[in-house]
Amino acid sequence: MSRFPGLAKMFSLQTESDIPDDIPQHLLAPIEILPSKSNCPTAKEGGKFLHSAYNPLREAEQAAKAAKSSVPDCSGCTFFSCGLGYAPISYANLFPNDTIIIVESDPRYFFTALSLVDWEPLFKHANFIIALGTGIDSVVSLIEHTAGLKHTAISENAAQNQHAADYFQALRSLIERNKRKVEINASTLEKFSKLWLKNTCRNLHFLAETDGVNIYKDSCPKDLPCVILAAGPTLEEALPHLAELKKRAILIAVDTALRACLRAGVVPDFVILADPQYYAYRHIAGLESPSSILITESAAYPAVFRFKCKKIVMCASLFPLGQYIEKQIGSKGELVAGGSVSTTAWDFARFIGAKEIFCAGLDLGYPRLQTHIKGSTFEEAIHTKSTRLSTAEKLGSQILFGAGMSRESDYEGQPILTDSKMKMFAWWFESKQEEFKNSIKSYTLSKKSLKIPGFQVASLDAILNQNEKSEQKERFLNLAHRGVAGMCPADRGISATECTVGGRLSPSPFTTALTNLKSGLEELYATAKKGFRLADDGIKSALPAKFLPELEKIDSKILHSEYKEIASLVFPTEKRLSELFQNLPPMNNEIKESLQKSRLIYKELMSGIAQYQKYL
Repeated sequence: MSRFPGLAKMFSLQTESDIPDDIPQHLLAPIEILPSKSNCPTAKEGGKFLHSAYNPLREAEQAAKAAKSSVPDCSGCTFFSCGLGYAPISYANLFPNDTIIIVESDPRYFFTALSLVDWEPLFKHANFIIALGTGIDSVVSLIEHTAGLKHTAISENAAQNQHAADYFQALRSLIERNKRKVEINASTLEKFSKLWLKNTCRNLHFLAETDGVNIYKDSCPKDLPCVILAAGPTLEEALPHLAELKKRAILIAVDTALRACLRAGVVPDFVILADPQYYAYRHIAGLESPSSILITESAAYPAVFRFKCKKIVMCASLFPLGQYIEKQIGSKGELVAGGSVSTTAWDFARFIGAKEIFCAGLDLGYPRLQTHIKGSTFEEAIHTKSTRLSTAEKLGSQILFGAGMSRESDYEGQPILTDSKMKMFAWWFESKQEEFKNSIKSYTLSKKSLKIPGFQVASLDAILNQNEKSEQKERFLNLAHRGVAGMCPADRGISATECTVGGRLSPSPFTTALTNLKSGLEELYATAKKGFRLADDGIKSALPAKFLPELEKIDSKILHSEYKEIASLVFPTEKRLSELFQNLPPMNNEIKESLQKSRLIYKELMSGIAQYQKYL
């Protein structure tokens, strides 16, 4: 029997059911090796068979086929441990083009399997990956960047997983969370992509005129904590103390909390607004926060940039158009988005180098069955919409008892009503705190909030008993302010169109980037239009195959265009594209069916580019 070459000598066997005596004990898994009825080795652990006692090979083939059929459009399989390796070997033989990932937390099981079974089909497989003793975050990232979570089957056997049940349970949960995140992102993209495009096109010049958050990177004094002010009901507990907190910490308010802060007579140091929708702008509309620094994104609702504050700075764009411009003029500084403005606030505190992050109003649930702090835009909207037959209480209860609700625990172990979206945000905070546990400590200032593992409970006195740090704060803010402060970036007299080079006015990098963008999109549009016409001619032709070589050249040109990612923002999602394909009229020719799909793709690409051309 051939074996993995590097271990051939160490694991040479006399019989198929014996492990050699000279193998180092630290490489052996605590399993019992037995012969099966079909004369190939099987194994037991904890009294449970890892494989069939009769025919492990037939069982493995059935498992491989079941895994493949469990996921539509499956292009890979991840095995949570694999016993002696029969199932992944069978999968490799059956599906040679798929990606195969074996996840094993304990290397002993991997080496023991190599000593007993011929893994040659796996090591010859074109897309075979072993994640040995790998963190669960890295495993999920590996799946995402290979076949993708949506197209990867998960194969697991409880008996084979028992040696690391907690590890595989955590991995399973993380994969499910990320699948939900992917689904939410796809739905969000489908719903808001046109809005993001429109806003970004209108705000592009601010990328050239406005400082980025990178001017604050790692400049926070080590003994200066940050306090994040979210808009949960428990923010009420901190409001009376905001003035004193501001003397001892950097106050970072989310947009939904600003109104409550101003009513308490305190102007936060930073306000964060990252949502492109109009309703997000409504949280700050009509307000003035003269000593605050507003952090926003190029896709924000355009009126956000007229907000009256000390300074506006931008974080790196989350969308392809903004990212393209920033590549030409310089990045603004990347803040990780976790789906909520509160996650952006926490990441900004991390970004500036804070060692302690305290959170007020970060409830991620509905303590005392309240949705938001009193006086917030959300609460006022409920009262505004209420009528005699549809009271504020009724509208509020519709939010509280909507789909996906569950009862979880707060920091005191008491039940708190929350929902699936809030729990996903909590997981984000948990994972980030774990990632930065050696450099950052995160605290909640209320025990009534949804418990986030890794966060500690702190009282307000933990900050209020510290010495005032106004001077450290002032130095931090002044050192970072390289730009000219003003109420609106457009009033600063900064030109996005020209710059001085050698004493002469020349087009700015922004102008050059915008010019190249427009011409690049025009060329991409022309290429897609040519492909559309060729595909249409092919459908009508009696010899459709003759059009394929030229269409392949067009496809290659599109795929290698640096502007395709920009156009992809408003291109149909995979789900939507499948629906459009299903609505196409049937064809009695396979090549014509393919051409029909290509024609649709070219049409959608042209439509997406046209939307950019409308607003640029």
